[in-house]
Amino acid sequence: MIRKLRELAEREGKDRSALIHEILEQGIKERDLEYAVELYRRGQVTSWKAAQLAGVSLWNFYRILAEKGILIQYSERDLDEDLKA
Repeated sequence: MIRKLRELAEREGKDRSALIHEILEQGIKERDLEYAVELYRRGQVTSWKAAQLAGVSLWNFYRILAEKGILIQYSERDLDEDLKA
């Protein structure tokens, strides 16, 4: 793994610590997104709340759901939350 980090850092012209930080940040964002998608899929949060948890816009969250083949469900609860925002 260290060799791969060294190769990536060299290829991208970054030092290893900056690259590690970037990779961790990217991984955390991906996990946040997956967590938000799963909560939404289970009906535990609205699309608006899931988008906030994922750190993306609502429309981007809808695009991600479509890419994953998850149907968008817009309920009265979603409408109420959108109107409050």
